Amino acid sequence: MGDMDREASVFVIDDNEFWRNSINDTLKLAGFQVKLFDSAEAFLEEFQPEQAGCLVLEVQLPSMGGLALQETLSRHEIQPPIVFVSSEPNVTVSVQAMKAGAVDFLQKPFKDIELLARVQEAIDRDRYHRQRYMQACYVNDRIDSLTRREKEVMNLVLEGLTNKEIANLLGLSHRTVELHRSRVMAKMKAHSIVELVKMTSASEA
Repeated sequence: MGDMDREASVFVIDDNEFWRNSINDTLKLAGFQVKLFDSAEAFLEEFQPEQAGCLVLEVQLPSMGGLALQETLSRHEIQPPIVFVSSEPNVTVSVQAMKAGAVDFLQKPFKDIELLARVQEAIDRDRYHRQRYMQACYVNDRIDSLTRREKEVMNLVLEGLTNKEIANLLGLSHRTVELHRSRVMAKMKAHSIVELVKMTSASEA
């Protein structure tokens, strides 16, 4: 596993002690950092959205069930990917979980290799989403540094208008538009219009 994977944690939430310990042993033997919880409420008490990782989550839990926890976590800008596990086959529940973004739905008993593959997939997905989120925040900070006029010019540049067309539309001189455009490129740290388009697209993702 890479450095980012070592920073990630696998949160195992299962009220069954046997399965909780079994999953823990399998994951730790493979080198994952694991944290165990016997209820959704216990997990939420310690949950920190900035913590990288994923959940191995039993569907049937006392009080707050797995699907309810999934819904609660979906309210955060970044949600940890979830690998659901269950002792009771339920097609409706599994479909609902997958539609809500779960990585997979494993039926107990499952093979260790199957669990490890899904957990690695979940951590990879979490890393990708966090990188995209951080990139978007970085670009949005740059956009916030622009003046109102610079934002107007940038939006028109992104629409494909020439400096002359922008000058006519905004009632500015050609030279003033060139200056605004130059400042936009400098503040956004973009070396080309193509790069600027990619950056602003990432901020909207």
